[in-house]
Amino acid sequence: MTGTSLYNLSRGFRLVILVLGLIAVGCGPNPRIMNSAAEQSETRQLATPVPPSFEGDIEAMRTADFDFIYVFRRKDGGMMDGDDRVFVNENTPLETNRRKISDEGKAIILGSNFKFPPEIMQKLTDRFAFTDYSSSEKTSSNANVNASANGR
Repeated sequence: MTGTSLYNLSRGFRLVILVLGLIAVGCGPNPRIMNSAAEQSETRQLATPVPPSFEGDIEAMRTADFDFIYVFRRKDGGMMDGDDRVFVNENTPLETNRRKISDEGKAIILGSNFKFPPEIMQKLTDRFAFTDYSSSEKTSSNANVNASANGR
């Protein structure tokens, strides 16, 4: 090979390298798109669902329009364990519409459209602390209906 053809080959090779370098630099990410993606990922992180609170669970029972909302907790304030759940399931009427573990496992909320019989309430309150979140309007109107039905 002659000196001129080697120079032309070397010049052509440098030109190819230069073109490839410009293409590589020009193909970088669009900053607007990259910034937009970062903003969207921050928004997604903020939108992660939070576990429902005890008050939210009570409100869900009210929204479901249950006449009676009963909350049972262990008397020692501890977590409801498997034995506690089994006891509640075995000692609640079949008419109990909804059972919900709440307050980070420390409470069982029961929603029903029927008042629990006194003997069942006695079994449950012997073992658990009890709070009645029933709507006073519904329980008093239900009591009047039951009283008139029993009077016949």
